[in-house]
Amino acid sequence: MADTKPNLGRTGPLSLTMDRLTEEFWERYRRLHDAIDAEDIPLVHRLDRELTNALTALVDRQTNDAAEQQAQFTALLRLLREEAEDASSVRNNADLIELLLRRYITVRTRPADQNGLPALSAPVRNGVLDIAQLDTLAERVAVVTTDYRYLYTNATEAARLGQKPHELVGRHVRDIVGAERFDRIKDNLDRCFAGETVEYTNARERDGQVVVIRRRLTPCYSEGPTMIGALVVIHEGPDRRRRDH
Repeated sequence: MADTKPNLGRTGPLSLTMDRLTEEFWERYRRLHDAIDAEDIPLVHRLDRELTNALTALVDRQTNDAAEQQAQFTALLRLLREEAEDASSVRNNADLIELLLRRYITVRTRPADQNGLPALSAPVRNGVLDIAQLDTLAERVAVVTTDYRYLYTNATEAARLGQKPHELVGRHVRDIVGAERFDRIKDNLDRCFAGETVEYTNARERDGQVVVIRRRLTPCYSEGPTMIGALVVIHEGPDRRRRDH
């Protein structure tokens, strides 16, 4: 594991607590933006390198401590919010973001959320999201944070939205699906963020055929009680009701 980055503080990275790693990263982030505002180009270049090293050290630290995992995840969510409007920044950090997502998106659903629901592909095993399975599902899958930003989309959902998965990370749902559609789904997202599992079905005509669209929104939590957002699974299929009649 590459955790011997330079310029990370007064002590070596191995002795730094997660709090210190997080503090180092955000201090450099603040100083970088101050330098940008001051148009100090040499300082911007230096702090940009230091910020990259600090972010790498923050992501590279692997821990079994739930509080430290939560601190990493919280830092990631904050970074996505701070840089959501800067597409180049999101792209530049895509590899690190993907690494952290795959390591720590062990966000848990309440066991009761899985009871009494009609069968859909379940990308949750023993209460833990299975990222490898999410990537291969034919269903459209996304994780949306409580401030309505995409934290994860599988390839199926990204393709339907005309994007690549990494291009959606940190983007606001409204900016992708449009204000009118966002207003229609916001209430269901809010119900999910309040702890409710939401499932609903509607039909839409596409290419002369009626397509039935089923959506399930499941609350997602970190190792602790903190809610991360909603796991959204969307299944599309033909209208079988006409065949039955």
